[in-house]
Amino acid sequence: MTSETAPILIAVDDALLHPEATHLAAATGRPIIDSRGPDDLVRHYSRAFAVLIDVARAPDLDALPPRSGVFLLRGDTDADAGADSDAFILPAQAADLLKALGRLALAARNEKHGAAAPQSRSSAGTVLSFVGAAGGVGTSTFAAAVARAASQDADPVVVDAHRYSGGLDLLLGVEEEIGARWGEIEIGEGSVDRAQLRQALPRTRDGIAVLTCARTTVPAAAAKSLRTEVDRVTTVLGAGGLTVVDAPPDALPNRCDHTFVVVPGEVRAAAAAALISAECRAANTPVSLVLRHRGWSGLSAQEVERVAGADVVAEVKHLPRLVRTCEVDGLPVRLPSPLAAAAEKVLEAANG
Repeated sequence: MTSETAPILIAVDDALLHPEATHLAAATGRPIIDSRGPDDLVRHYSRAFAVLIDVARAPDLDALPPRSGVFLLRGDTDADAGADSDAFILPAQAADLLKALGRLALAARNEKHGAAAPQSRSSAGTVLSFVGAAGGVGTSTFAAAVARAASQDADPVVVDAHRYSGGLDLLLGVEEEIGARWGEIEIGEGSVDRAQLRQALPRTRDGIAVLTCARTTVPAAAAKSLRTEVDRVTTVLGAGGLTVVDAPPDALPNRCDHTFVVVPGEVRAAAAAALISAECRAANTPVSLVLRHRGWSGLSAQEVERVAGADVVAEVKHLPRLVRTCEVDGLPVRLPSPLAAAAEKVLEAANG
């Protein structure tokens, strides 16, 4: 998604104010996402071009990192008018709000063409989710490969959102490294710094931080759902750098900038990818496919796209030696060239 096509997020509960905000957002020509609750706000906050939020929803911002392009709105009959001097009064200050949105767009264009960015510009990071449309398709391996292919300036973090994965620390070769696992960190409702959280996690030799499950056979410890914890962690990690989430289809995090469905060229998997893609679009999350070729795959990229209703942005051919290598020694630091090329294509697609 480019800065020119990034949406405007509307988080307005006031029934009189909502249509005013919607009309102003529509006047910019940008897509509009209507947030109906805190989860929607978390999901789209960082990738939105601008956020229009009323005073009733303003407390929802407390759990999110600061960024530019957040505009507080109130109606001219609000009782607390004096307490929100920075708010735009609608409809009286509609023209002023449009001018502010125009200045924000100009600043984005200047940054794209090399001009100095304003000090207040958002430094929010990128959260990419990877989900498999079938078992054994190599989603965890591909997600880890994307983190490995990313620039180390992105301070990549891989988050394992599977209870039964066996541990991404095994895949990345850090099972013996000291660092926190799920159940050993507590985000709570307070403010946590991304750098501090990343520092607490085990890291690979090339600087990838890993958050995964500790291996346990204690039912009480294993039964705890990760969904709430994943949402809290990705909100914190999404404040900067690159965060890669390896998630099951029914537990994608709210904070997600792009979902990639790893799908083999098989009919049942393509049908599953169609449902996953539809659910992502319903949540206003961009979705793309990564086509995985394995011995019994029979569908082409075009056929998978037609069935799944989404675009294939990368293809990964069958790499039989990689399976054993990952099992014995973990994912190699130097990725096989076909895997590295596919990971680069995904990073390019995520950057729009």
